[in-house]
Amino acid sequence: MTFPLEIPAPVRDLLPPGTGVLLGVSGGVDSAVTLALLSALGCDVQCVTFKNICFGEADGPEKACCSLDAIEDARAQARRFGFPHWVANIEEPFRDLVITPFIAEYASGRTPNPCLDCNSALRFPELVRLARRQGCAFAATGHYARIGHRGPAGAVLMRGLDAAKDQSYFLHRVDPGLWPHVVFPLGWYTKEQVRAAARELGLSVARKPDSQEICFVPDDDRSGLFADLGAAGDRACVPGDIVDARGRVLGRHRGLIHYTVGQRRGLGVAAPRPLYVLELDLEHSRLVVGPQEDLARDVLRGDRFVAAVADLPEAWESDAGPPGPFAGDVTLRVRHRHAGARVRSWRRRGDELEVRLAEPVRGAAPGQGMVLYQGDVVLAGARILATVRTTEA
Repeated sequence: MTFPLEIPAPVRDLLPPGTGVLLGVSGGVDSAVTLALLSALGCDVQCVTFKNICFGEADGPEKACCSLDAIEDARAQARRFGFPHWVANIEEPFRDLVITPFIAEYASGRTPNPCLDCNSALRFPELVRLARRQGCAFAATGHYARIGHRGPAGAVLMRGLDAAKDQSYFLHRVDPGLWPHVVFPLGWYTKEQVRAAARELGLSVARKPDSQEICFVPDDDRSGLFADLGAAGDRACVPGDIVDARGRVLGRHRGLIHYTVGQRRGLGVAAPRPLYVLELDLEHSRLVVGPQEDLARDVLRGDRFVAAVADLPEAWESDAGPPGPFAGDVTLRVRHRHAGARVRSWRRRGDELEVRLAEPVRGAAPGQGMVLYQGDVVLAGARILATVRTTEA
């Protein structure tokens, strides 16, 4: 079969004909095009779909990534290319490692990103484990990221070439020891190229929309997840005052669990200019709001530090030059679609990290990840715990 896009040399060289690859298929267009590419290379492919929670015993929303319809779409794509497919039930560890920590973070007044925990604690360790069990040289997914091989630095995680679709932010916590066993064939393409390839190949999922929601929170309705917290009178679920930065009461909120730093809509407060959530004050059950410029922060402190490259220095300043063997400015991203802010310095101690920025960022929410990049290479990351403003926005 001819693949409609030129396959980049790093992928072609890594995957000569006959290479065993275990591909995680979701039933979406990205994994389907990845399957077609691997087939065109002559790889010996096996396909697995992870069943997370999820709508496993009853029909769920059609667009959910692990609905019964999605699993059937994945099976159909594997069947079309003549490769075996099975479903791996990971419901129990998914609840323990992803859903339970997600609820606990909200109860602590933070806004977690469950994809970070899922990828690092479960999905990629399990995918690589299954690949080894099945005798495959590599595990693969349809993520828009790249694995670079840089001599003594080993395999490193890199941005996908499509800046609008790059998913390296979601992968920064994965154990870098797994990267030599992983390949991301789509990291060299744009989403538009992948969609066009799917149409040219006549794939049934070519126009299937991307999933935009948390897989276990369909329609963005968290009420069921937080029901037990509310019944127990958890502080994060208790209504309280909406106040400005000076402590003046502007209204009432329905429980801090429903809000996140940077949020604008749904505050229910009339004001002459738009107001944004600046802070979730869990101790006093207060929601602090203010104008957009008050979101600016230039110092971020976090924990759960993870180094994505070897020999990363504990302290670094921009005047000292690039850390390690990589070239390029060091930047920090505080969310998936954040373009990045230039880093002035960082200092880490154990699993704690403090980053000082050359220019402030807005809407850095405690609980989210902050990720250090040098050029396209992911250097390290941490969970945001606190943010500080030391300069004028």
